[in-house]
Amino acid sequence: MIRIVDRYLLKFFFMSLLVVAVAVGLTIIVINAVEELRDFIDHNVSLAMIVEYYVYFGGWVIKSFFPMFVLLATLFSVSILARRNEILAMKASGLSLYRIAAPFLLTTLLLAGGHFYYNEFLYPQANMKRLEIKNFTIERRSQRVHNQIANIYRQIQKGHFYTIASFNVKRAEGTDVRLFKTEGNRLREIITAARIEYSDHQWVAKQGVVRTFDALGESYEPFHVMILSEIQEKPVDFSKRVGKPEDMGYQDLKTYIETMKRTGGPYVREAIDLDMKFSYPLSSCIVVLICIPFAASPKRGGIAVSIAVGTLISLAYFVLLRSLQSAGYNEKVPRELAVWGVNGLFLLIGLIAMLKARK
Repeated sequence: MIRIVDRYLLKFFFMSLLVVAVAVGLTIIVINAVEELRDFIDHNVSLAMIVEYYVYFGGWVIKSFFPMFVLLATLFSVSILARRNEILAMKASGLSLYRIAAPFLLTTLLLAGGHFYYNEFLYPQANMKRLEIKNFTIERRSQRVHNQIANIYRQIQKGHFYTIASFNVKRAEGTDVRLFKTEGNRLREIITAARIEYSDHQWVAKQGVVRTFDALGESYEPFHVMILSEIQEKPVDFSKRVGKPEDMGYQDLKTYIETMKRTGGPYVREAIDLDMKFSYPLSSCIVVLICIPFAASPKRGGIAVSIAVGTLISLAYFVLLRSLQSAGYNEKVPRELAVWGVNGLFLLIGLIAMLKARK
């Protein structure tokens, strides 16, 4: 059961979270709007389109900065309570710092789960719309400029997908195409071809092989020309570069990695991005361990100090995270260290801070 003191603590936390999210979010949006102002004016972008763009842009802000919002909200709410000696009164009534921290930790764990759900199921489609507006409405980029596309991945239906290593939109032809058909967890058929062309409103694969797998083993049948009627996209569809691996949903990215494994393509960056989908939302819980012992002391300043401390912690976290992530991309550190190293370090610091804090 949630006690009165828990509701009281969480009321301050959620009020602070709302204020921080609105204030910081609007600041980021205003800064971006100033940067984009010239494009808005030069390309005569309508007010309605600008508003629509920033609705989707707000979704990107939530995905990217939510752990920082939680960090600042925790610092603000606990600092205010400490400055008013309410934390001291709670301790005097028999509540330990661990008990005071419990509702914050449990709530941020639930928020981390919500952040993960948002990132994987709500954000990808909204972000795709945001990038379409930015590329083709705000910046007025012609789709024809995206002629050479690399590493195309498309899913036709569940268990049925294809990849194209390189595709020239203008010439409507590509190289190294691979089409996969699976049943359950088993691979049923792979079609590989050196070239693919779009001709007479259909896709034609050339100089390839069909490999079929069944209970009796593998069959192998080369071909010179084959029509791939399963592929429904048109060449211009591949020119819409509206997503990156970190912007894909978990299942889509996982399927892409499995495809790369089968085809022998590179997938190190994508594998790190896949694991980051778990580690990054969890940072909301970890930074709370650092914030609460600091903010619970009434001698350590007020809102201004909380802002400074929150900024320093956020900066340190993001710098270390991106540094290890980049090292992981280049295979200079193990993947586990690139993904979980910063969280492990901050978790250790937080536990030490909690153990050494006055209870």
